[in-house]
Amino acid sequence: MSILTITLDLLDDPHNADHAHGRATAYDAIADGTPLDILDDRLAWMDDPTVSGATYTAAYLAGYRAQIADWRAYDYAQRVAVTHNAWKDAR
Repeated sequence: MSILTITLDLLDDPHNADHAHGRATAYDAIADGTPLDILDDRLAWMDDPTVSGATYTAAYLAGYRAQIADWRAYDYAQRVAVTHNAWKDAR
């Protein structure tokens, strides 16, 4: 486990309303079909108030970031399963 992972785990606070709101916003965008790369761009914009025109709380940004990380992990697991199954069937 890297230091970055430990830091992100510490920021994942499901009991904070702003954190839950950030996760929900990212989840809704993913459910609507927005690619994860676009969500990464939006996160970068939200993180800079001069670009977004608003100030988001650290908990909101952490929730948004955590949701993206969860979906990236899910996508990776799905790709590994498909690749493994294809390899296994080809043997």
